Amino acid sequence: MAEAKQKMVKVKIPRVNKKQQPQFVSVNNYTCMIKPGEEVEVPDFVAEVLKHREEMLEIAAAFEMENEQRLPK
Repeated sequence: MAEAKQKMVKVKIPRVNKKQQPQFVSVNNYTCMIKPGEEVEVPDFVAEVLKHREEMLEIAAAFEMENEQRLPK
């Protein structure tokens, strides 16, 4: 039985510094390494995982900043 063609989308992980390692992504049986700073085509479900990753990083950063201000000096 032939597999259905997967929708592909372009993504780009921002480069933060020169020593930044490629981002490993694994969804079910699909795995890939994405180099920061390079636009690549990946299946739409990988793009969705990367989108959720960014959202969670923003939430974590906001939480850390909020709690830093609560610490006694």
